[in-house]
Amino acid sequence: MAATPSIRTFTRSEILNAEALNEGKKDADAPFLMIIDNKVYDVREFVPDHPGGSVILTHVGKDGTDVFDTFHPEGAWETLANFYVGDIAEHDRAIKNDDFAAEVRKLRSLFQSLGYYDSNKAYYAFKVSFNLSLWALSTFIVAKWGQTSTLANVISASILGLFWQQCGWLAHDFLHHQVFQDRFWGDLFGAFLGGVCQGFSSSWWKDKHNTHHAAPNVHGEDPDIDTHPLLTWSEHALEMFSDVPDEELTRMWSRFMVLNQTWFYFPILSFARLSWCLQSIMFVMPNGQAHKPSGARVPISLVEQLSLAMHWTWYLATMFLFVKDPVNIAIYFLVSQAVCGNLLALVFSLNHNGMPVISKEEAVDMDFFTKQIITGRDVHPGLFANWFTGGLNYQIEHHLFPSMPRHNFSKIQPAVASLCKKYGVTYHTTGMVDGTAEVFARLNEVSKAASKIGGKSA
Repeated sequence: MAATPSIRTFTRSEILNAEALNEGKKDADAPFLMIIDNKVYDVREFVPDHPGGSVILTHVGKDGTDVFDTFHPEGAWETLANFYVGDIAEHDRAIKNDDFAAEVRKLRSLFQSLGYYDSNKAYYAFKVSFNLSLWALSTFIVAKWGQTSTLANVISASILGLFWQQCGWLAHDFLHHQVFQDRFWGDLFGAFLGGVCQGFSSSWWKDKHNTHHAAPNVHGEDPDIDTHPLLTWSEHALEMFSDVPDEELTRMWSRFMVLNQTWFYFPILSFARLSWCLQSIMFVMPNGQAHKPSGARVPISLVEQLSLAMHWTWYLATMFLFVKDPVNIAIYFLVSQAVCGNLLALVFSLNHNGMPVISKEEAVDMDFFTKQIITGRDVHPGLFANWFTGGLNYQIEHHLFPSMPRHNFSKIQPAVASLCKKYGVTYHTTGMVDGTAEVFARLNEVSKAASKIGGKSA
């Protein structure tokens, strides 16, 4: 580690205007400064070792107090101390509009004291066992009838798609460290359920998903809404069309996709799971992160690479050993991918799509907790909704308290809703059907906006 810079006093504006602070310095020498609890830290050297991946970069040049408290255990403060470089000036320590955020912090402390952060191991043992039984059922059907019945292949592939979807939710819980306080076990189960079972790289998922949590629905920062032009969730993304000549605009395939995205929605989702699997494979390859700055690349373990290899080994073996017929193998592959892609993405869409998309400038002026709430959508609880969505129907509660086990969200929802009402923070909850209708309505709104660019009608 390089010698620690001399301790100094900063103003908030110096951190928030880091370009001016770094003027005249080479990129390799410029500090990565952020504010946490009115102290300033230079995390440049820590980025490659950060367990959560390059998400740490989303709060360089910002106040990361609440995001740090939300995502890190107590022991992380000791690590953070190694990168301390100064303090915020005494006169500049007030955080505007902090009353609401302060009460959310009090709620977190209350929930911790009530034991709501403690997982029910029997609950998760049942969930994992139930999931594995789906895998066993799918394999039994294809092994017994795979060579004689196309219908059996379709049923087996559909159950496999459901198995993958449910593994996604469980891997999400383990990798958010909702189940075990010891992160080694959370990562190990995440590698099994996410890698071996589902085919998703844990590091790829953390890099993507943690960034989403840090900047939900923030245009240009949240990777979950960076799907233009396949699916375009806000007018912000249409800026690319503004300077295109009219005659060229009519020939652009990207504009065609935006104009017709409500029709392409489900076909696109059918390939979503396969796309994420391919992204995972590329991410763990030796040059898979070459597009990222060298200091922001995530180390990939052999265990993680092997977990993906094991996934594709058993999946391909299932088809070639039990199905054999090339046409039915193609059917099995396409059905399993399409079922899982749609089941996963339907829930992802309900979580945030169709909710407000905010600019980077708006995000800077908004406290961390308000940002989580107004960009999320809760779906009414029920036995089916809770199971199908993996507890992510309590999306707002999950974003406020991401390491809380899903089985405790119902206990805290009334308190969260009440606090939002007290401070006039929009807390949106709806049914699964109505929520999906809101998603389509938003896609249609963006399509209509795109049709007006260049003076052309759709």
